[in-house]
Amino acid sequence: MKTFKTRHQLFLSEELSKRLAQRAKVTGKPKSDILVEALDAWFNRRDGGGNFEALEVRANGIERRIEALGRKQGIFWEAFARMLRHQLAMASVLPKPDDAGRASAARQFENFIDQMAEMLAGKDPPATDDPAIEKLRKLH
Repeated sequence: MKTFKTRHQLFLSEELSKRLAQRAKVTGKPKSDILVEALDAWFNRRDGGGNFEALEVRANGIERRIEALGRKQGIFWEAFARMLRHQLAMASVLPKPDDAGRASAARQFENFIDQMAEMLAGKDPPATDDPAIEKLRKLH
């Protein structure tokens, strides 16, 4: 049984035309057969519902987002631990802060916010000798 084929005209760049001619020469196949195979492979890659490559790309994207969430969660817990430690320390020793104490607290708070913003932007956290903070950093 003879299959019906439709003729198509297409334009190839000079380089692509040379590569097609070389492939036909090496394999002994007609150029049209090589083009049919290439086009079929391209459609199968693009249209395949079970396309492994597409799934892998999506899985990699999901993995990157999960890693980013993990980093943000670690930053949250570090921020919480620092604030809790600071609050407990301040509440236990200062009956009522004066202007100098408030100014110092404002500077510390600004420094804290700057560090959190840098870590959320992906920069490494500053070095610390605090074992509790080190323990939190090892969680993520």
